[in-house]
Amino acid sequence: MKKTLHFCCFLCGFFYAQGQSYFGFRDDNYAGIQGVLFNPSAIVDSKYRADVTLFSASGTAQNDLYGVNFNDFLKSNYDIDKQASKHFKSNNNGNMNIDILGPSFMLNITPIHSIAVFSRVRSITNVVNVNGELIDEVNKDIDASNSFMLSGGSPNGVTNSWAEIGVGYGTVLMDRDEHFIKGGITLKYLMSGVNGYISGSDLSVAFTRNNAFPELSEYYSTGTLKTAASYDYASGNDPKFDGSPAGIGADLGFTYEYRTNCHTCIGNRYKFKAAASITDIGKINYKNLVENTYDLTGRVNQQDIDDADDIFEFFDENYTKVSSRKGVKANLPTALHTSFDWNIDNKFYLNLSGDFSLVDANKVNRISIANSITFTPRYETRQFSFYVPVTWMEYSGTQIGAGFRAGPLFVGSGSLVSNFLSNNSKATNVYIGLKLPIYQNYK
Repeated sequence: MKKTLHFCCFLCGFFYAQGQSYFGFRDDNYAGIQGVLFNPSAIVDSKYRADVTLFSASGTAQNDLYGVNFNDFLKSNYDIDKQASKHFKSNNNGNMNIDILGPSFMLNITPIHSIAVFSRVRSITNVVNVNGELIDEVNKDIDASNSFMLSGGSPNGVTNSWAEIGVGYGTVLMDRDEHFIKGGITLKYLMSGVNGYISGSDLSVAFTRNNAFPELSEYYSTGTLKTAASYDYASGNDPKFDGSPAGIGADLGFTYEYRTNCHTCIGNRYKFKAAASITDIGKINYKNLVENTYDLTGRVNQQDIDDADDIFEFFDENYTKVSSRKGVKANLPTALHTSFDWNIDNKFYLNLSGDFSLVDANKVNRISIANSITFTPRYETRQFSFYVPVTWMEYSGTQIGAGFRAGPLFVGSGSLVSNFLSNNSKATNVYIGLKLPIYQNYK
């Protein structure tokens, strides 16, 4: 094992996963199913008679510890430990979100009633309150490190992946002259995937260097630590997707439009649109997940760390297991989404949207999205759209992206511009999709 403190090494690894979704595109009036994922009221009164998505994927990763120059990062010889800028503090954080949409469709049954069906695989990883200063100390060469004593605090890391099949319904609730309201609901059948977490409480670590024999340098730690996995890691098994029935989830959303009285106008009738939704209400049942709690009070030396094959073996061999339990329910990443869209002249739009987590990420085994606010200028026509999202993200700061929709294809990134202009990028995002759009008869 690399010379690093065991639990910090495990948590820190989450920061580098590839991976909120569809920045810019999801607020396009031609987003179709991808818009429904964030607000089920988008099902009804859409620009499509039917929208069939063959495939789409989106991934986002961000942190507040490491910043990279992407022009250098993409080179094969890039060394992130040596070349990345580092922002160590007592409570570093990171978040990763991967969202893959399989075959899906939405369909207008009547002008005021619509349905949608989608298949989806998702994975979310959160890391919060990791002491980056401690990671910095224990990653130094032993023969160069000074003795230190640092509080590890209460770090919390969790990863959860699952599959879902969603069935949505949307209807027009009010259509009176200038005022138009629609609503929608989605019910989701959840299938379990892989769930694992590690959570510390009141951790502290003191390091004493042994100059004569560096491998005998000691770490003295206090506190407690919970570890859990939905697969049998103790027997050396690798994580694998379960797919067993695991629960029910739901999304609920509404959209209000302030419209003109022109029923024959080409394009969108609204001058201003406001939408709000709550998504991912529900939990996933992991019947076979095993949680162990360890008392970390004790001493280990550098050789103990180097000799361990994996982090779980390290805990079992060096610390006291004080409790164990089987079976937990993991929350979905419940979130509030808002969107405000101004139709300037039926081709140019300004949008302000927000994603806000309703889950406390500091609690054990709680996955959550990262809070974000996005401002997007957008050019939109029936066959083509182009957008430049500017997003503030909770951990990584401001990102600037770009994307387009051309008929059945859409491609974009919430961080493309900033990734290649900044020497200190702390986030990356990319998405792509292919659909078969069947437009309404009007333009």
